Amino acid sequence: MSSNTTNKRVFGWDLLKALAMFLVVFYHFGMLDFSYNADEFYFPNLNKIIQSLCVPGVPLFFMVNGALTINGKMSFKKVVNKVVRLIAVAVFWTLLLRCGVMGLLLEQGQPSVMQFKDFYWFLYSLAILYFINYLIQILPKWIGYLFVVAIFIVTFLNNFVWDVILFAKPSTTLPSWGLTGLFTLYGVVYSRIGAYLKDVKLNPVICIILFVVGVGLNLFKITIMTNHTGLLLDGVNSSFPTIGAMFASIALFGLLKGVKEPFFCSRLIKTIGVNSIGVYIFHLVIIMVLRGNLLGGVFHIQYLPLAVVLCIALCITILCAYISEGLQRTPAKVLLKL
Repeated sequence: MSSNTTNKRVFGWDLLKALAMFLVVFYHFGMLDFSYNADEFYFPNLNKIIQSLCVPGVPLFFMVNGALTINGKMSFKKVVNKVVRLIAVAVFWTLLLRCGVMGLLLEQGQPSVMQFKDFYWFLYSLAILYFINYLIQILPKWIGYLFVVAIFIVTFLNNFVWDVILFAKPSTTLPSWGLTGLFTLYGVVYSRIGAYLKDVKLNPVICIILFVVGVGLNLFKITIMTNHTGLLLDGVNSSFPTIGAMFASIALFGLLKGVKEPFFCSRLIKTIGVNSIGVYIFHLVIIMVLRGNLLGGVFHIQYLPLAVVLCIALCITILCAYISEGLQRTPAKVLLKL
């Protein structure tokens, strides 16, 4: 979610961040009927297939961040300042919005320590990522290379191998480490991919094929894991450290990073891209109010049509971007920039 630090913004980065933020908002809003029945073999319906397209959301943020930060030298002081700032921003907005607005005014209850940490987990993950990338920068190259490869093997490759094993032999017991992202260390792999592909031009046809294959692998995982465990796999949050998510994310990154203005709704896209941190911070509260207190609490609506959910998610994304844009003109702007 970091901004381009040069004087001239690159529209492609804003486009990628705007798309990624919309995918995150759409996923978090939910309210889609996935037609899941634990007593029947499950294959994703249209709603589940469309929701699974949100899986590149978070990986794209890691990739853009890597493209904008890794190739430049960062001093230890700058890294420490960045880490402290990220943690301070996460804690402040969690106290104000989760503990304050949602906990007291919306009667959501006060969060536990784990819930407190999870509310803005991406900011904490980004702080860890900055520190790890700094260590990779100062250590011998072969150590950094082995570290990234090790994370890839333990997360992406391991998860794929277990998908294949469960497909070939459904009676196999899935170990606790059979679906892991090493907390959120998979972000290290995505950030390095973003840095590597920053100046690489990918063939659009190959990107489209890669995207289709990636989505297919994710649907394969949803089908295998859901029928194996008897619990519906969300196919987004749990799929970030997977080969399918990686393929789909690389495809979108390759297709969109080079897009230039003028472009359809370019001004709106830039507003969302510039204010992606603000959208991330504010969208959860708006979703909780709209989904939990209004639609669910007042009108007792459990599910909405797919088209309606897409429109609502887009409106929330735009609303949060302009809220952030307005706050940029106030002293609060220091809490909306990383």
